[in-house]
Amino acid sequence: MLSQLGGNKTSVQNMTGADEITNDTPFLLGDWTVDPARGRLSRGAEEHKIEPKAMTVLVCLAQQPGQVMSREAIEEKAWAGVVVGYDSLASAIIKLRKALGDDAKNSAYIETVPKRGYRLICPVRPVTADAPDTDTQTVDTPAPLQETTTSARKTLPLGYLALAALVVVALVAGWFVITNERGDSPRGAIAISERPVIAVLPFENLSADRQQDYFSDGITTDLITDLSRLSSLSVIARNSAFVFKHVDIDIRRIKQELGVDYVVAGSVRKEGEQVRISAQLIDAGSGINIWAERFDGTLDNIFAFQDAVTSDIIAALKVKITDKERTRLAHKYSNSIEAYDLFLHGWQSLWLSSREGTLEARDYFQKAIELDSSFARAYANLALTYIYDHQLGWSDDSKEALRMAHQYADQAIEINPDLPQVYWVKGFADIFHKDYKQSLKHAQKALDLDPSFAAGYGLLATTLNYAGKPDQADIEMRKAMQLNPMHPALYKVIHGEIFFNKREYAKAIGNFNFALQTNPESEESRLWLAAAYAHVGEIEEAAWQLEQIRISGSDLSLQRIENVIPFKDPAQRKHFIDGLYKAGLKK
Repeated sequence: MLSQLGGNKTSVQNMTGADEITNDTPFLLGDWTVDPARGRLSRGAEEHKIEPKAMTVLVCLAQQPGQVMSREAIEEKAWAGVVVGYDSLASAIIKLRKALGDDAKNSAYIETVPKRGYRLICPVRPVTADAPDTDTQTVDTPAPLQETTTSARKTLPLGYLALAALVVVALVAGWFVITNERGDSPRGAIAISERPVIAVLPFENLSADRQQDYFSDGITTDLITDLSRLSSLSVIARNSAFVFKHVDIDIRRIKQELGVDYVVAGSVRKEGEQVRISAQLIDAGSGINIWAERFDGTLDNIFAFQDAVTSDIIAALKVKITDKERTRLAHKYSNSIEAYDLFLHGWQSLWLSSREGTLEARDYFQKAIELDSSFARAYANLALTYIYDHQLGWSDDSKEALRMAHQYADQAIEINPDLPQVYWVKGFADIFHKDYKQSLKHAQKALDLDPSFAAGYGLLATTLNYAGKPDQADIEMRKAMQLNPMHPALYKVIHGEIFFNKREYAKAIGNFNFALQTNPESEESRLWLAAAYAHVGEIEEAAWQLEQIRISGSDLSLQRIENVIPFKDPAQRKHFIDGLYKAGLKK
């Protein structure tokens, strides 16, 4: 195949000038002209729009033509700092091949190398003003993107993209239960500024195996959860803290960006059953270490280290805790370290926000429960996997999936009624039963347990929006965003849906496009974006969003969407469905 397209791998590399190819300059790909800045692929009169992440993947491959790029290498460039599902890269490749008219089995452009990655196998070279007229078409450099457009090709400032480079969530509010979503705005938001504000940064994985990230991330999140139980502390939410994963940054800059007084940082080395964990509490203003702890031992004693760190923070900051808070801190999530380890594995898989990742997570949670039948958090996250099945059409029996979600959520509450996350899961399931009063009740219960629980406000906002009260939902969503200042992109999805129901289409479109920069596989974002574009008359853009969902292989029909989406107000439902119908979606 390489010989048919311009010689062997070495000759392809030598003829390209690949080092000149960037995300900002056009280049020639065989007989196609690629313009990354405009998100366009053209050949003569034929032109295709390429979404930003797929275009980034194409640029990555074009910078190393003829060379096999591993999945990990491409994901590191295209989704830097973001955990993505297996389907994200595969979907981007499918979309590129469709636009290029390429065939995966008989590739002329992008070749799949089994168990290794992908390779670009056609000639590549930059577009220049004096490029000769050859078999490959040469065109003038297209004009740069105009900021005034409202189309999906509008790109976002790099600063915003950095904030969006968090955990991908393609699903409605999946981040809420996975962690104790809690945080602060810098000084003054929601009457929490009188308390010391602390951020627990992602603990560094010092093990030789990167697959151990799940363990160091889990240790970090559990410390966040434990500290969040203290009413006299304000703790930055996990999503905001994890922006700084793998980032070497001055502590004082973290103070400026997150508005914190103190920072907890540390590292984890896990080799078999042996664990070494180090942690330090740092004054964010001066950068001075207040204390440092190191734990050397076995997995069986891991909870002792977490207790020691929490106790030292309480002592160092002279934090007062109530008897009830002391009891909560003494409660261990699981009596089995093996179950806890399985839970952390499942937790990591659930963050992938894909069908494959969700099924894998479910298996881990079920195994954890087999080892410890009183593991409330495992039951809660297991319930969430079934909510996804119902919501996204991943189950042959949608009603049974929702029933299972309620069953496991109820078990989680019965086992440990002091965890705000378990009420959040139950409230999330209530929405899909259209039991809005119960959903609001469970959201309020979560907030009673933790007044700074950003997820609780997010659940309030989601419930109110589906109940036909978008103005009130807007107020609650802003509280969630204040409490989690570097919120994940999915906050933008929820806020976009609220703006849509308020008929503020420009704001809705901006929010959905922002979310898609981080997770282009979010069917939810694309559906709402298609409806929003249709209502402002941009039918071509609306239809393109639906096409991207179809390319990904999703079962797309008005009937399925009408059966699942939990609107209370018939007018609100009609407003959404009419937009999709205008965009070209049929029953």
